[in-house]
Amino acid sequence: MAKGKWPHRAYRYYRSILLAGCALMMWGCNGDTTNISTRSAASGSKSPLNPLMLQQFATPLPIIPAATADTTSVAGSDFYVVKAQQSTDYDFGLRNSDGSELTNPYTGKPVRSTVWGYSVNGLSAGYLGPTIEARSTLDTSGRKVVVKYINDLRDAAGNLLTKHLLYVDPTLDGTNNGEPEIRIVPHLHGGHTQSGFDGNPLYWFTNNPNAPANGMGGPAGNTVTYTYDNDQLGTTLWYHDHAMGITRLNVYAGLAAFYILRDNYEDSLNLPKGNYEIPLVIQDKSFYEDGSIAYPTTPLLDPYTHLPIVDANGRPVLSSLPEFFGNTIMVNGKVWPKLEVEPRRYRFRLLNGSDSRFYNLWIELPNGSPLPAGMITQIGNEGGLLPTPATVGDTEDNGILLALAERADLIIDFSKVPPGTKITMRNNANGPYPGGNPPDPKTTGKIMQFTVTKPLSGTDTSAATASRPHTPLAAADNVRIVDLQELRDIFGINYDPAGEGTLFYRHLLLLNGNLFTDPITEKPVLNTVEDWIIVNGTVDMHPMHLHLVGFEVVEKGTLTGYIPAALGLPPRYAALNKDTDPAGRTPLDFEFDRNYTVTGNETGLKDTVKVPPGGLDPNGNPDPNNRGYVRIRAKFDRLGIYMWHCHILSHEDNDMMRPFEVVAP
Repeated sequence: MAKGKWPHRAYRYYRSILLAGCALMMWGCNGDTTNISTRSAASGSKSPLNPLMLQQFATPLPIIPAATADTTSVAGSDFYVVKAQQSTDYDFGLRNSDGSELTNPYTGKPVRSTVWGYSVNGLSAGYLGPTIEARSTLDTSGRKVVVKYINDLRDAAGNLLTKHLLYVDPTLDGTNNGEPEIRIVPHLHGGHTQSGFDGNPLYWFTNNPNAPANGMGGPAGNTVTYTYDNDQLGTTLWYHDHAMGITRLNVYAGLAAFYILRDNYEDSLNLPKGNYEIPLVIQDKSFYEDGSIAYPTTPLLDPYTHLPIVDANGRPVLSSLPEFFGNTIMVNGKVWPKLEVEPRRYRFRLLNGSDSRFYNLWIELPNGSPLPAGMITQIGNEGGLLPTPATVGDTEDNGILLALAERADLIIDFSKVPPGTKITMRNNANGPYPGGNPPDPKTTGKIMQFTVTKPLSGTDTSAATASRPHTPLAAADNVRIVDLQELRDIFGINYDPAGEGTLFYRHLLLLNGNLFTDPITEKPVLNTVEDWIIVNGTVDMHPMHLHLVGFEVVEKGTLTGYIPAALGLPPRYAALNKDTDPAGRTPLDFEFDRNYTVTGNETGLKDTVKVPPGGLDPNGNPDPNNRGYVRIRAKFDRLGIYMWHCHILSHEDNDMMRPFEVVAP
């Protein structure tokens, strides 16, 4: 890294804070940190809720409602008012294993949680938000959508909130200059959107109607109005918060919802619809025993003295861990729900809405019986219908690997099993993926359960599969090499009591060696096609998301002889080894790692791509001469500044995000 580069986001903060002394009796002195707790300042002395004590597959799955559009307020467009609001009595379905209510040990009342969510045109579910449905303007019947977003986060008495539900790390870009904790900016993920309506993370606004503009592009007051052109094929999009430095916290609190774009072609295919088309957002979460949501933090230590760092008020500075993995799984806002189904075909639109957890999903019959042929088919991903349907999710070894923010459009035919059958959706993805710990088969290895108990309400004439032809993009006008880096943050050390009191440097996550605030280096020319070769030398798989564009995943593999950009020289490499894993195996070899080739459900267009990790050297460290890569191809057809970033939200908030700018010829 260039000289002078290390005084980064944290350095600007640390210059203004004091090191803790031995007077703080709860903190270790002389470098002794063995008694430090990882509970956040907001949690106090609360005890964590044990997920093994919770009931599973008893709470009915909530069906996320679709809001009704206002078709008259804005000429030629559908209009929605979307409010970010707080709810203090949300029921996640947390119950004792016998079905009885959990009791809040502090109040003696049934456990309920304080969460955030969206209301849409007056419709609210408390947590998350109702779906916005739109029609593609590529069809004559399509209409633009105008959304007025309002930050209306207030307490139960109607007072404006000033403190976040969760601890805000004050050392991150976006939080280290006195920014208010209650701020939002919405992003339509996957939308082909004008730059000013894209949800730039710097364009946040507060909940104060009288607030001035933030000086970085955000509006004055507590509201902003965006227009979505909907000039793309029918697909499953979603909208979520994107505020700089607190995206992970705002989404975890509940600011996320579906946005489904429909078109005439898809309508003509007679796919399951109405009550038989069900969106599913999968998330992991942890709780305290009173039902409050838990997002662990750890004390930030001075790297030289190993003493805790405190702020100007003497409070310990806490930091998020490199990733977050909750110990419960929820779908549509309920923990381990069940869905009673008819013996017929259903369409499920899946979204991985978690912070850091990948899911490798399959459906399992009782006693591990083989799944009947054709029972589950993936027909779509982020870009809409696939060119060819993919047979996945039928076995553990052929699961649907769903990275953060990825979507999967499935048809499951429940007529292929006897009435009364209980079908469990399972998960076996390690966290972090792929080299982390496996999920607990008793908890995070389970997602939800389907029970074939409803009588068939009529003859099922819906289609069993679907596809859409895809015309490949033109050859690239330019090839760009970008890379992902996980380095040590030399300005801060984390303490990990779960790791027997170990200390470790906080992650410094960079793209091309740059922080978010560094000058823009990626500047595609308007209406050109570019190939981006995304190089990954880390041990983790990173789901990389580009705003604005739908891209093709052209190839994956390993890359040898890579030299990052330095001293004015461009990055370069010795060879791209397409369809080759770090062990040198190809798809025809036994135990080939499928993460290093483009799979059938990655065809067509996508907006998020899984970038495979690099290999390890004989000492178990990342091998600089063996890196994973993916080549994507996109046409950049709108001027303006957009984002590209890792969609592990903890990584995104820790600077694994950069702007790119589409410029005029």
